[in-house]
Amino acid sequence: MLKVLKILLFALWFYPLFVTMTLIAGFVCLISSLFSKKFARVISGQVWASVVLGPALTNLIVTGQDNIPQCEGGYIVYCNHRSMLDIPVTAMAIERPLTWVAKSTLGRIPVFGWVLKRVHLLVERQGGPEAAKKMIAEASERLKGGEIITIFPEGTRNTYEDPPLLPFKKGAFILAKHTKVPLLPVAIYNSGALWPAGVYLPKVGTIKVTIGKPLTISEGESLSLITSKAFESLDELYRNLAMDSGKGNTKGDGEVKGAETGTNNPG
Repeated sequence: MLKVLKILLFALWFYPLFVTMTLIAGFVCLISSLFSKKFARVISGQVWASVVLGPALTNLIVTGQDNIPQCEGGYIVYCNHRSMLDIPVTAMAIERPLTWVAKSTLGRIPVFGWVLKRVHLLVERQGGPEAAKKMIAEASERLKGGEIITIFPEGTRNTYEDPPLLPFKKGAFILAKHTKVPLLPVAIYNSGALWPAGVYLPKVGTIKVTIGKPLTISEGESLSLITSKAFESLDELYRNLAMDSGKGNTKGDGEVKGAETGTNNPG
């Protein structure tokens, strides 16, 4: 009975704050995009991330931020995906205005979808080769303009305990081969334990993030080699995070136990 009461109280705390602040952030983002889309991406990134992670009482530990490229040019961030929390977690970890690649159907969601259409990049998954070419062309122009394209190459949330990563879709790596921009791997651990797919309320806890060294694309590298290198890099980062979190195996996200120093609570 006490557990049910705690869950109810947490829901009464989380959802009013989450919904209200998401709507406010969304409308501010849309208005600000009329003047600066880069600033709008800050609102839809770090600001909205605080709106989600703060009320959820999520603690965030990030390592490897010194690996983030300091260049003015664009690059591609790619992450593993187990939870809705992965989006705000990545925004807080990178601390840069990110351009998210999302499926076009999300553009139908009021406010949230409007923001995606206005300042991010929507992809028509069933559009065939022509839609893919159009996306590559638009994303390439954005990278030339210094935007940071961010994507979950697994294509969907991984709900399996094993393997740690699903096979990668090739869109991000076709883009990397075409533009020769760096690929920045970001491993996220424990988000799936705190808010897995199909669950309506997040748990309180800690999420760990490790940002790996950027992968450079050499002239003449094949798409399969680029994809393989990217997969192996992220897989190794995730497995190391699992081991560092006291897990003897890498089967899924486990709860991170115990307090740690150097935490950053975005709330």
